[in-house]
Amino acid sequence: MTDDDFGSVCVLGAGRFGTALALRLMDHAVSTRVATRRADAETPGPSGPLLERGAVRPTLEALDGADIVVLALPFPAAVNLAERFPGFAEGRIVVDATNPLTEEGDGIVLPPDTSGAVEIARRIPYARLVKAFSTCTAEDLARDGTGALNLVAADDEAAKQTVLRLSRHIGLAALDAGVLAHCGVLEGMALLREEIRRRNPAAAAEAGARRLTGALLPPGTRLEHPC
Repeated sequence: MTDDDFGSVCVLGAGRFGTALALRLMDHAVSTRVATRRADAETPGPSGPLLERGAVRPTLEALDGADIVVLALPFPAAVNLAERFPGFAEGRIVVDATNPLTEEGDGIVLPPDTSGAVEIARRIPYARLVKAFSTCTAEDLARDGTGALNLVAADDEAAKQTVLRLSRHIGLAALDAGVLAHCGVLEGMALLREEIRRRNPAAAAEAGARRLTGALLPPGTRLEHPC
């Protein structure tokens, strides 16, 4: 994989978020496969557009040869995968797009001295783990050209730079958010977004919660794809 070639991407999960991310990647000519249990073209659900475009593969086939693997799964499923089948991650860039929120979206399921990204990294220490896309929503990714803010963190600098380039390639406003130790803050931003949506439904519908993270940037910050 060179600076100009992201290689192939495997998106694990074809829910609303995974589908939106995979479609955006494909729309920007990134080789993308999606691993999901729903491989039947007759199966309804958000993965329908992926089935129509022939992107859905059995998990092992989707993973085969992938340079980047995106965990577009609920946080408990991502942890379970890392614990039970850690070999999927060996030597790859693994992108943690999860947020460890409660089912109701009103809290974080982890203690404050850790984060979802750190817990996943502990289970697959030989992977090149990058936290990314967790500050985006499925709606952000479905709106091509919106420049939604994507904060990217990792301890592996080269892997982080690859994901930053990939993010900018697909039209996101990607910023370097430092190391994995910062991921608790990034995941807290997802909780804040959901809380503001719940408490201010009219304002959230009008402005779009995707603007919340952009509002946290210092005045005058210049982005290649501004929110």
